[in-house]
Amino acid sequence: MKPKYLINFISKINTTKNKIIMKTMLLCIFLSVSFAFVSEKSGWIEVDWKIIFIPALLVLQIIIISTALKNRYKKH
Repeated sequence: MKPKYLINFISKINTTKNKIIMKTMLLCIFLSVSFAFVSEKSGWIEVDWKIIFIPALLVLQIIIISTALKNRYKKH
């Protein structure tokens, strides 16, 4: 017997806006990792692999802040 709350939670996450945000974050992570990998192999820059996810986090923060500002100043 599965709880109803899990289904309700998944349906709230699985919206069109959230899918776009997740695709944007995955693209940013993929680009960061590929750029770091190519740079490390070519010897162009020394990559610290601990900070490779910072660009994806910055994109997420920009999306959250822009959504909050848009909702705050939305005309009713």
